[in-house]
Amino acid sequence: MQYHEIISKIRINKNIKVADLLNDNMSRSSYNRYVSGKTDIYSYHFLGLLDQLHISTSELSVIANNYNPSKLDTFLQNTRSALKNKNYEELYSLYHHAIPLAKKNQNDFYTHISEIIYLALKTSNYQISCNVTCTHVYRYLLKSFIWTTYEFNLFNLILPFLTESEVKPFLPKIEYSLSKEGYSKYYMKQYFNLICDIIFYFIQHQNYVNASHYLTLLENYDLTENLVYEKLLLTFFTNLKKLLLHQPANTWRRPLTKCIATAKFLDMPSLAEKFEQTILQITN
Repeated sequence: MQYHEIISKIRINKNIKVADLLNDNMSRSSYNRYVSGKTDIYSYHFLGLLDQLHISTSELSVIANNYNPSKLDTFLQNTRSALKNKNYEELYSLYHHAIPLAKKNQNDFYTHISEIIYLALKTSNYQISCNVTCTHVYRYLLKSFIWTTYEFNLFNLILPFLTESEVKPFLPKIEYSLSKEGYSKYYMKQYFNLICDIIFYFIQHQNYVNASHYLTLLENYDLTENLVYEKLLLTFFTNLKKLLLHQPANTWRRPLTKCIATAKFLDMPSLAEKFEQTILQITN
């Protein structure tokens, strides 16, 4: 279904009058020509219609795809799931699906995702016949001055496979962006999870100085009650910092144990395991 058809259908199903929808944003004749598919409209007219229908561009895309995620979103989710479960056979299958679709340029999704999958397979010593130089996705992320959900997702996927020297150029950029927009309502969740990923990364690499620095940045977050996953992470890291600062065990052991139990209770076994492994790595 085309966007103009969806807009017309939503207006009718929401019982919104055409006059109320247009709201002096555009003429009725221009609207009629648009919803009949005879002409296009300016972007600000289009966004004005969405605003009056109270839907976002992302919702419109889902509706246009028969209430299913897009092919790219599905591929990204399948990749994330395979990486999380260390399902290398599935990753290999996804890699060979992405390669013919990749345009081999710095701004192409399938180029980005295929390079990340290749890094994951190579790091795991999975037998893969080709040899790929994974420069497009790395350069793309490094040169992007503003990150949106797309860039957050890519960095989350690629981070475990980067060396500390490869991560280092991103850190000033991330901290600058964090100070500018990281505590705003819209991107707060993305930046919070990004900082958590970086903390886990540095602990895994036994760089506890950098881990402590980013733990301090988390203290500036005032999370709302509905962010259960993020609040659990914040509680975990708040008490983990006590462990890193060599405070008495009775100040951190019970709260950290409770975080693990809560993750298991909320059916987050991978997070519970991550908590356990992180504590074990520091205490051993």
